Amino acid sequence: MIRFPSSLSGRLLLAATIFIALTLVGVAALTDVILDRFVHRQIDQQLDAQVLALATALKTNPDGHISLTHDANGPPFDQPLSGWYWEVAGAKNALRSLSLRENDLQIPAGPLGPPPPLPAPIHFAGGSPPFPADGPGPQNESLHYRVKTLSIGGQVVTIAATAPDNAFADPLQNAMTAVLLALGLAAVALIAAMYFQVRLGLRPLEKLKASIADIRAGRAERLPDNQPSEIAPVVKEINKLVGENAEGLVRARRNVANLAHGLKTPLANLGLALQASDRDPTGELLALVTLMDRRIRHHLSRARVAALGGPARATTHIAPRVSDIVSAMSKIYADRRITVQIEMPPDTAVGCEHQDFDEMLGNLIDNAFKWAKSHVRISAQGEGDKILLRIEDDGAGLADDAALDVLRPGRRLDESAPGYGFGLPITRELAELYGGSLTLAPSNLGGLTAALTLPAAHPISS
Repeated sequence: MIRFPSSLSGRLLLAATIFIALTLVGVAALTDVILDRFVHRQIDQQLDAQVLALATALKTNPDGHISLTHDANGPPFDQPLSGWYWEVAGAKNALRSLSLRENDLQIPAGPLGPPPPLPAPIHFAGGSPPFPADGPGPQNESLHYRVKTLSIGGQVVTIAATAPDNAFADPLQNAMTAVLLALGLAAVALIAAMYFQVRLGLRPLEKLKASIADIRAGRAERLPDNQPSEIAPVVKEINKLVGENAEGLVRARRNVANLAHGLKTPLANLGLALQASDRDPTGELLALVTLMDRRIRHHLSRARVAALGGPARATTHIAPRVSDIVSAMSKIYADRRITVQIEMPPDTAVGCEHQDFDEMLGNLIDNAFKWAKSHVRISAQGEGDKILLRIEDDGAGLADDAALDVLRPGRRLDESAPGYGFGLPITRELAELYGGSLTLAPSNLGGLTAALTLPAAHPISS
């Protein structure tokens, strides 16, 4: 039982190879039959011509012996014991070819089988053509006979001409060798043509696979519409499905955002109010608020991850987003006259929704502008499957314990500065949702370094 490959190209190539092989085997068998009949006909024609020449040259002498009016030992009947023989047997004597020497032929008495369906190669006026027969020769070799019995001068004469079996086998073998070689080359050419045809025919599927990978990686939003007619309906349905999923994602993100703003901000303000007053002397209410905030953040994080469908669904190029945010911050803090140094490859991209990226980077750059004396440096580099962004300033910096403390919601080290203390915690939470991280450390500029790690927007391969 033939086990077909799992791939379409493998199945098409296997089926085509089997069909081509069976076809060429059939052609070879038919060619062998045709050539065999052709060779037999040619040799029968040659033998019948010899029989006719002998019948024409025969005469009966007055003493009853038969003889020939001229020599009939032309090639190949002049080669000794070659298998090419002739013999004329009369009532009183027999005539033989030079190739027989002193040997006699055992001439068959009649046909060994039915006459061939083909018309006789040589026309014999007033009689039937020679009949075919097979029999032994003087050296017990296999011979093919053509035998004619006729009456000359009142006596019955039998004329036989023979050819050796190799006279049939050798030409047929030589011809079939050339035919099989040609068929083999044709098989190779046909299989190669079929291979390229299959590859050409399945190329749109390879392009479709790459287009789907682009959608998964965030490089495209839909499949191209210019598709072959056979797969165009499939592409149309996939585009509809992608569009519906995108709309569902937008709705889910909107609901999650609304829920986050509706719950997290009031709870944060309530926590600050409880910390700043004597309304909760035992701290029980603040503990409950903290527990509620933790659970809400947990479930919102799970909902947000589900809505995003994984970080690879979106791609955000860093350089233009950084440029836009820096331009906005430079206008907000224009009176500070802060210089900004940006160091990053122009094609660097992260696997992150651009709204989330803007929120994270906006918080970090805003902090850098807020605390810097005169200089801010923003850089990005790849580290394996991650992108590391550094936002550095030349401000006063933070101690190690303070760097950890400011990452907790509502914690502010300088109450004189505007804000609620949620920027860095929100940035850390968003980074962790995407499998990244946020750390704070001293900067070489003398201030603070905010190191934001996010997944790189690598193409997805199956």
